[in-house]
Amino acid sequence: MKRHLPFLLVLGLLGALLASCGQPAPGQQSSVTTATARPTQPAPGPKGRIAWQGFLDPNQITAAIFSANADGSNVRQLTQPSRGEQDSFPEWSPDGSKILFSGVVANGPSEVWVMNADGSGLKQLTHCTGVCAGAQWGRWSPDGSQILYSVVENPIRPDGNATRECLWIMQADGSHARQLTYHPLTTGIGDNSPAWSPDGKHILFARNRLANGSYDQQALFLINRDGSGLKQLTSWELEAGNEHWSPDGKRILFQSFGSFPDDATPQLYTILPDGTHLVQLTTNERNSWPAWSPDGTQILFAHRSSTGADQNAHLYVMNADGSGLLQITHNPFWQLQPAWRSAP
Repeated sequence: MKRHLPFLLVLGLLGALLASCGQPAPGQQSSVTTATARPTQPAPGPKGRIAWQGFLDPNQITAAIFSANADGSNVRQLTQPSRGEQDSFPEWSPDGSKILFSGVVANGPSEVWVMNADGSGLKQLTHCTGVCAGAQWGRWSPDGSQILYSVVENPIRPDGNATRECLWIMQADGSHARQLTYHPLTTGIGDNSPAWSPDGKHILFARNRLANGSYDQQALFLINRDGSGLKQLTSWELEAGNEHWSPDGKRILFQSFGSFPDDATPQLYTILPDGTHLVQLTTNERNSWPAWSPDGTQILFAHRSSTGADQNAHLYVMNADGSGLLQITHNPFWQLQPAWRSAP
C-alpha cells in the first residue's frame, strides 16, 4: 500500500526560556528552577521497548517507524515508506501489543493507522473527508478503549498552516468519532499533541494561536475527558509542547520552543499538574520530543548537537532529574518522536 505524508502541523524547535528561581502562578510562568543534581554516572540501563520516527536520508525527506529495545539494541524498521513519505507520531498501546502512527495513502490526507508491534496487521482508523486535510497525533486512552487525535482543516493558509486543527476522540476500532475541542478561528490555529492523564480523567494538549499575524505562540491546556473545564497551564511565552504526564500523574514533562532570547535552543521542563513549580531539566544543545519511561524514573528524548561533527538528532535517555545522560541510538540520520513501553 503506497502511503505519502502531506504537510503536518509540527512546530519547529525554536528555543527555550532563561532559568531563574521562584514559584509561578498557573498559566503565567515568570520564573523557572533549574535542576542541579548532576551525577557523573550514566542513567541505569533502560528496560522495555521503544519506538520512534527515523529518517532514512540526510535531507529528512523520507521517514519510517522503528522499534528497538530501550537500550538501543535489536533495532527493527516497522514501516516501509517510499521516497518522500514520512510516517510519524508512534504511540504504544497500553498492553504494548500495537502501535499507532500517522501516515497517508496515495496522495490523500494524513490518517491515523494502527499496526501490531512487529509491523504486521496494518489498519487505517481515520477516513478524512470534507474539510479534513489530515488526521494525526493518535494517543491511546489508559484503558485502551479510546483514541485521541487531531484533525487538520482546509483550506490551507497562505503561510502554509491549516485553517484550524482541533482534537477529536474515537473508539479504538475507529468508530464513533466526535470533536472534542473547538479552537477559535479568530485567535488561533491548532490544538494538537494530546496526552491522557494516567487515570484517564483529564487530557493535556498544546494550543497554538496567532500573534502579530504569525504562527508563533503556544501553551499547554487541560480539559476533562468530556472536553469541559478548559484551563491554561503555561504562559504563551513559554511555547510549551510535546507534553506527557508522568506515570504516577504527579508531573508533566514537556519541551519549550521558547521565543526568548532570540538565540535560545529548545529545552526540557516539568511542571506540576496545576501549572506551578516549573523546573528546567536540560540546558545544553538542543533537546526535544521527551517521553517518560514506564516507571517514571527516566526520560527518553531527542538530543542534537549544534557544535559537534555529528549534528543529527539522536535518542538519549537521562534520569528524571536531568542527570546521567546516555546515548541510545547511533543511526546516521535524524531520530525523533520516541515512545517507550514496558518489557513484555
